Amino acid sequence: MKTLQIEGWRGINHSYAIVNQWQLLELCRRPGLDLCHVDRPFFNAGWNAGANGSGFSAAQRQLIEGIRGPRPGETPDVAYRIAFPFDVSPCEAGRVFVFGTAEYQHTEGMFGSGDTARAIGDERLSIVTPSHWSKAGFVATGFDPARVHVVSHGIDPASFRPIERKARKTLRNLMRVRNDDFVLLSVGAMTENKGIDLLLTAFARLRAKHRHLKLVLKDQSNLYGLTADRILAQLAASPHGHLFTEDVVSSIVFVSHNLGIAELAALYGAADCYVSPYKAEGFNLTPLEAAACGVPIVVTRGGSTDDYFDPAIGLQVDSRRMQSGRRAWLEPDPESLFEALGQLIDGRRRFDPAAVSAAVHGRFTWSKVTAELARVLGV
Repeated sequence: MKTLQIEGWRGINHSYAIVNQWQLLELCRRPGLDLCHVDRPFFNAGWNAGANGSGFSAAQRQLIEGIRGPRPGETPDVAYRIAFPFDVSPCEAGRVFVFGTAEYQHTEGMFGSGDTARAIGDERLSIVTPSHWSKAGFVATGFDPARVHVVSHGIDPASFRPIERKARKTLRNLMRVRNDDFVLLSVGAMTENKGIDLLLTAFARLRAKHRHLKLVLKDQSNLYGLTADRILAQLAASPHGHLFTEDVVSSIVFVSHNLGIAELAALYGAADCYVSPYKAEGFNLTPLEAAACGVPIVVTRGGSTDDYFDPAIGLQVDSRRMQSGRRAWLEPDPESLFEALGQLIDGRRRFDPAAVSAAVHGRFTWSKVTAELARVLGV
């Protein structure tokens, strides 16, 4: 039996913590594995389970919190670190794996404890990252490509699946959305890399033609203090300002309060299309979760979502690769975004919810991807 020591975040809804907790739920059930967990300090000292709760059920939290800590003098076979900044300091474990994402394909300023140059040459230390786009950033840093392992993220099929028609209707009523409205949804931190400015501009243009169009934006202001209305105000003062009429603004629903996983899944299921015209992402989990709920997605072509995108689950937006110094990102084509959304809104492209969901459930469950993680870790 091998001992695996996870060093990461639990109890909050930061993406690293969410990934860690889903993986813990799978690993703690894995036969022949002795699992322990060390809680690392949060990047922001103000983050806590009260204000930034994980959203997991009470039963799931009990399992996650019940994983033991390390015993005095214990030396694990493998240490797996999933926190930020990245810790590449030496430890007594036989092997060390450090999880990280490189949204802009660079890692400058992202390493905390440890000598990065030493870590690059240390064959006992490897990197785990969730996409080939992100892997390129660690390779550019100097890590041997053979020691940078791509392990996808996944979805929980019991949580993220198509919702019943009655529940969908009820939720849309609560959102003041009519049955014949077409609802676009985007969830995440309202940061520059998410492309929310492009989404808002495309929505404003489309709303002029499609009077039944609505947009729902769920932010992560509890973690980052950023809301979508800030971006909207900037656009209103830009050359595109004339697009943002009172009618357009009143057709946008802002959601800022914390949602549990069941509530988030319901929000996905209430939408008609999930939109993510991102510029730089390490993985971009929310479109995958939305597709698992049977909702077609529109995502940028050329980035991290290429690892899981399938024509059966939606459409891609053309983009150009951009570079400035060590930073690389994508610039989605606004016209391609406008056209993709238009095809879905006017029915030129249709996707069966059951088929969309099945395409994700068949390949990207947390059970399957965590089994791959265990293989990479050698446990």
